[in-house]
Amino acid sequence: MPDAPNRYPGLGIIEQVTIMAIQATEEFIDCWQAAGSWLQRKAGDQSIAWMRATLDVPLMEHLSFRLGNQLFFVRVIDADDLIESPGTQEDLMKIAQACKGHACLMPMRFSFGSWLPANKEGWGLVSAEDGSTINPPDLVTDEKIELTDWELHDFAVQAAKLNLAQAGEQVLAANSNPELQPSIWLGGEQGSQWVVVQAVRWPEEAKIPANIKEIEAKYKPKNATGNFAYVLFANEKQDINTPLKEGEKPLPIYRGDKVYISWSGLCDINE
Repeated sequence: MPDAPNRYPGLGIIEQVTIMAIQATEEFIDCWQAAGSWLQRKAGDQSIAWMRATLDVPLMEHLSFRLGNQLFFVRVIDADDLIESPGTQEDLMKIAQACKGHACLMPMRFSFGSWLPANKEGWGLVSAEDGSTINPPDLVTDEKIELTDWELHDFAVQAAKLNLAQAGEQVLAANSNPELQPSIWLGGEQGSQWVVVQAVRWPEEAKIPANIKEIEAKYKPKNATGNFAYVLFANEKQDINTPLKEGEKPLPIYRGDKVYISWSGLCDINE
């Protein structure tokens, strides 16, 4: 691999060989599904882009979506505190801050056989910081917001999953937290495989993380083999075939805009 700075030094390691669906109660799953359906209906004709709509671990938020240039991270809770919500509010705040988004709580209440938002104003969302009502359309602006490293890594993992599935690989699980690796687990005839995914902003170059051997040793007793992959991103209008002049900066990658993407495929971790 070409020599370049590691974008995510000190990556942690996920303990399980495969990441299974979180052990949420049936009552919470019903509540969570009702919350997602409510948000989708409230969006109506507005262009809402879902980022998380599963309960796979590691779980930092229960739902997340982009509306215009704003990101919303949602933790679903029972307003009457009768059922437990998986995950923590601390993790919700962490991912919202890392992505420059809004940390939201969505209190739900079970009444007359169905779950409905306890806060009937707007979209049913309240701020996790001060409890004030959050109405997503009111927060959307025309400001261009550059993608954070966390957002770009999530983008890379989604692109990697899509390319692997299209290549016939069996994607068992994925993790979009840049502080945790591996990012993806594969199954199939070749047995369990893990993939460390790296997001790279052009003109930077990918580099296999220094702790790749530590990850390999962690899963070798479980007969899981490892891979490295990266996704290169650039502004769609960037001429990636022309080197930057001295002092020149690449075009920013903005939230919601089209981007150039290059997928490396699976790479040998010993390269």
